[in-house]
Amino acid sequence: MTFRPFCLLFLLPLGLLAQHPVQTLRGVISNAATARPLEGSSVLLTQAGGYQNGTIADTAGQYRFEEVPVGRYSLQVSHVGYETLTLAEVLIQSGKAVVLDVQLQEQGDVLREVVVKAQGKSEAGSAGVHTLTVEEQFRFPATFNDPARLALSLPGVTGNNDGSNVISVRGNSPNALKWRLEGVEIVNPNHSANAGTFADRPTLSGGGVNILSAQLLATSEFINGAFPAGYGNAVGGILDMRFRKGNDQQRGFTAQAGLIGIEAAAEGPLRRPTSTSASSPSWLANYRYSFTGLLSAMGVPLGDEDNRFQDLSFHVSLPSRGAGQWSLFGLGGKSSTSFSGLADSLARTEDKQRFDIDFRSQMGAIGLVHLLPLGKNSLLRTTVALSALRHRRHANPAGEEATPLEQDELREQKLALASVFSFKINSRQQFKAGLQASREFTGFSSEYAFSGGRYSLTGEVEGWLLQPWLEWENRLASWLELRAGLHLNYFTYIPGSAVPESRLSLSLLPDGRHSLSLSYGLSSQTQLAQLYALPTAHPGGLGWMRSWQSMLAYRHRIGTGTVFRTELYYQQLFRVPVTDLVGTSFSALNLIDLSPAYLDEFLQPIQLLLTPEGRGRNYGVDASLEHFLLDRWFFLLAGSLYRSRYAGVDDRWRSTRFDGRYLLNFNGGREFVKNKSGKSLTRGLSARLTWFGGYRDTPVEEGLSAMLGYTVFDERLAFSEQLPDYWRVDLRFYFKASKQGRNSLFSIDLQNVTNRKNAQYNYYDFVLGRTALKRQLGIIPIMSWRLEM
Repeated sequence: MTFRPFCLLFLLPLGLLAQHPVQTLRGVISNAATARPLEGSSVLLTQAGGYQNGTIADTAGQYRFEEVPVGRYSLQVSHVGYETLTLAEVLIQSGKAVVLDVQLQEQGDVLREVVVKAQGKSEAGSAGVHTLTVEEQFRFPATFNDPARLALSLPGVTGNNDGSNVISVRGNSPNALKWRLEGVEIVNPNHSANAGTFADRPTLSGGGVNILSAQLLATSEFINGAFPAGYGNAVGGILDMRFRKGNDQQRGFTAQAGLIGIEAAAEGPLRRPTSTSASSPSWLANYRYSFTGLLSAMGVPLGDEDNRFQDLSFHVSLPSRGAGQWSLFGLGGKSSTSFSGLADSLARTEDKQRFDIDFRSQMGAIGLVHLLPLGKNSLLRTTVALSALRHRRHANPAGEEATPLEQDELREQKLALASVFSFKINSRQQFKAGLQASREFTGFSSEYAFSGGRYSLTGEVEGWLLQPWLEWENRLASWLELRAGLHLNYFTYIPGSAVPESRLSLSLLPDGRHSLSLSYGLSSQTQLAQLYALPTAHPGGLGWMRSWQSMLAYRHRIGTGTVFRTELYYQQLFRVPVTDLVGTSFSALNLIDLSPAYLDEFLQPIQLLLTPEGRGRNYGVDASLEHFLLDRWFFLLAGSLYRSRYAGVDDRWRSTRFDGRYLLNFNGGREFVKNKSGKSLTRGLSARLTWFGGYRDTPVEEGLSAMLGYTVFDERLAFSEQLPDYWRVDLRFYFKASKQGRNSLFSIDLQNVTNRKNAQYNYYDFVLGRTALKRQLGIIPIMSWRLEM
């Protein structure tokens, strides 16, 4: 062997080690209306540093980029007769191939370019619709990898408690938010649904942490008002989550450990793919166990409260040649919170220490999705899902095992079907027809002992909730779009409950940079099940809560990666449950959870009845300025000015509990990238500043509270006081290392770095013998490590 070949042979492994890690980017380009592949689409991949690469989609609409250096890119997709779509913030990492499917919107006469976040839909810039990506959940501070907490970065969204993802949208009660999964409404998909509530009872709209791990999530959609015709049974907001597909060409593994939990995910093809471009069945699964639960199981003391949860989720994709695409999904989780009080009354320092409290929760869902193209211009998408939950809670005087002072049980079940038929009439017009049908069941029982006796509330609500709808989209001109729809609600539990709703949206689109839209519609929502069980003064019962909603929205794209949005809105709520006596202040618009003592205070002493004669008003302006992460830095500045008010039978207008009146959010960060020795190293720093007006509160009647044994409020001054302004600062430091075949992410979240314990609510403390202020969490450092390969 000569000297030169010998040197080359010796140095070759070193060259491979020093090579910059690369990855594959691939996906399918299809028509957004029909899901048909778009052969010949042009795909351009660019990077701020000057990298550029292009390709053409094949006959199956599939594109592929091999050996792309890891980093952040923009992906531009174009096809003759379609809007050009640019996906910003495309993150390519070693360890797993990036699969990014793209749907293009057909265009009439004038071609436009639409810029959205990676994984976002072409309609992501529509009024009231916001995309929440998984990548943002790992980049923004204080998200707990949870789409609901990520939504707190948006204008008009405020949090109820630092320890939960319960949120208020535009001054509405958190109960006005509905959760969807793969397009169907499901029961509350969160662990510890009682986290942070006043009475320690579960909410219907949130909890401590989402059961569905971010490892399995695709992009979520958050809709905050003036809903399209396909959305119903909500007056506040909708959070629609989707599963991502597992890798159908190679196996992958992810492990993560942190304060939230320890979890492992795996994915891969169900069978060996016939070629690199063939679509094959795939699977994806994740299991998670809480970190605090693991320490408790090992005998490590964690104070007076024991919190545990675990969950399992999966998704199976089953494409077929002649029968469309099938997907099977499921998730299940259980959680528990146990609090040990102090039997020695002299050792107690707060009211909660008088009790031993145990809360246990179980939730599960399983479903099937079918996507079937019908001819060249039609598409049928159907989802069937069964979801159910059970919450149980009891509280005893500390150290006693007699009859519980408080005990509650809540059972909920939804068997839901969502089917949407889309028909493209021509390049300008599209027709959609759909049906949401669900068998609803809610069973509840609550007991509460106090000095005057014992109060109980039991009942069941069961029936079919049917929601057929129609929608017609028409491009009246190249610069003018009309969307008109009709939605019908019918709930068999409510006699004569058929409620029609009209929806209308008109958009001006002079070019790809500006859009102005006006939306108007009527929305309805069923009441809390417990309210249906209470006596009512109205002969027709409580029926539906209803809301007229209107919104004027403007969107402006500044350059390539900056977008300004503003939305002016007005919501008029009516048929709201209130008490029938003039001067009383109870309204369903102020509820978060539902305490039997709270109901007893209003309904028992003078035999008050409920009536659906209440009203509410939410109005304000939201604005945001967002810069996508294209050139190593990003920010999202969001603000709101708003009012939220309600009135009872006396027509006296008061602030609701959620009338904070102003909100300012800032999220921003910078990444520093360095390549050396066959690695790509990324250091990132992001920060979040949150400031909003405090929620409203009602003065406590100390004398009556001490006499009756629970907190009594002065309803003559309902929500007349405002808690101090809420503000906090969160920081996130992260370090990513990418080698060929794997990548790791280490992060430190310093939540509430100033250790400000924001006010939550006032209550009567029986240990202190006076009104006390419940405060939220202080500084929380959270470390996390993640490995993908």
